[in-house]
Amino acid sequence: MKLSRIIKIISPVMVKNFSDVNIENLTYDSRNVTDKTLFFALGGKRFDGHRFILDAIKKGANSCVVEKDVEISTVPLIKVRNARETLAKISSEFYGAPSKKLLVIGITGTNGKTTTSFLIKNILDTAGRKTGLIGTIGYFIADKRTNLPNTTPESLLLQKIMREMVDLGVEVCIMEVSSHGIKMERIKNIDFDIAILTNISRDHLDFHRTLQNYVNTKLNFFKELKDDSVAIINLDDKKGVRFIKETPSKCLTYGMEEDADIKGKITNIDDEGMRLLIRYEDKSFEVSSPLRGRYNAYNVLSSFALAHILGIEEEEIKNGISSFHGVCGRGEKLETGLGFACVIDYGHTPDALFNLFKSEKELTDGRLICVFGAGGDRDKGKRQEMGKIASSLCEIIILTSDNPRSEKPESIIEDILKGVNAKKIAVELDRGKAIEESINMAREGDTVIIAGKGHERYQEIMGKRIPFSDKVIAESCIRKLKERKR
Repeated sequence: MKLSRIIKIISPVMVKNFSDVNIENLTYDSRNVTDKTLFFALGGKRFDGHRFILDAIKKGANSCVVEKDVEISTVPLIKVRNARETLAKISSEFYGAPSKKLLVIGITGTNGKTTTSFLIKNILDTAGRKTGLIGTIGYFIADKRTNLPNTTPESLLLQKIMREMVDLGVEVCIMEVSSHGIKMERIKNIDFDIAILTNISRDHLDFHRTLQNYVNTKLNFFKELKDDSVAIINLDDKKGVRFIKETPSKCLTYGMEEDADIKGKITNIDDEGMRLLIRYEDKSFEVSSPLRGRYNAYNVLSSFALAHILGIEEEEIKNGISSFHGVCGRGEKLETGLGFACVIDYGHTPDALFNLFKSEKELTDGRLICVFGAGGDRDKGKRQEMGKIASSLCEIIILTSDNPRSEKPESIIEDILKGVNAKKIAVELDRGKAIEESINMAREGDTVIIAGKGHERYQEIMGKRIPFSDKVIAESCIRKLKERKR
């Protein structure tokens, strides 16, 4: 791609040292520069890409996109107002606008994005559609999984992944859309055909500062949809009405309480899953799902809505729902064989914990024993609220370390304790020991809930990721307990 073509696409503020060089690579990371690279100097909280321009040039960058004035005369400099937005535009063009060759489904909301995306994938796979998925657990094309640095990675990587999907014959791209991804222009120039809103509650206020800012960021995703796209909105969420009013797209609503287009009713729920009666366009559909917890009914409803929009046959939808047993670390039940349940879940917001504990309470004859903490360097205001929720629904609470990052785990736990009422509470900073303690104290009929980290295989402590898995530790503790009871 010639630099002159790129300049026509982006309408820069200024171009210095112009030469119509050939561009064969794009990057914003100087470590990934190769010959004939266009380097993007992105700003960030920790690093400013302008500091790495000289390093990039030494490694072979033959042109740079900048936001600041830079005194360099050896390569063309393209000054723009917003380097991230420019990166998204050029990345799409560089990879041949792959999102226009896919049916792209964007799923956003505070909770439920991952489960919904994988449930949709399972329904479409069952129906014989070729799918790809991008989200928290990585990106998936056929049976291949690749880890990602973020739920919604930078636009350059997103466009590259979508190009790979197109080249491999994928028809439908299912994508989790995070608030960070929206705010930081990562999803710009992606042609979304369908958008799903799961729910909205407090999250990421360390980044967005206020709940209103967070809501507005999510709303911006829906405001920028095409007129002929479809927005699938949870009408039971109080903020859903605003999304319906402000999106230019067609809307389809779902819910269990309000008068939604697609309305569901749980007819049976137990430890093995749930049965739902779904009404849509004067028709009734009965579906069974092995997913645990009442909150998962909403994930089923939004997936059902999506499948109907795409014209999937009724039996294929039912089979796709009934054969989906969930995602690693999302309400995942471990087999104990000891008369008590053990559930691993990613829930790390007040609303997620409330729904998790409330749902498990409904399925538990005995006590709820919960193990959780809170992430460091994140929204501190939610910690007290999380403690209050746990103490209102759980009989035993063990507070422990989550991903403390640069904070002291003791300080994080002190914040949580401000919301905890006088119940049976223990503090164990060592997360492994906390999990072991919870399993050892469980009796027949109890449920142990290990919340906060879900699928993650590490703990973030002082800038390092230390290998750690809630599931691996819990399974080891269960095996040891079984051996002792033989």
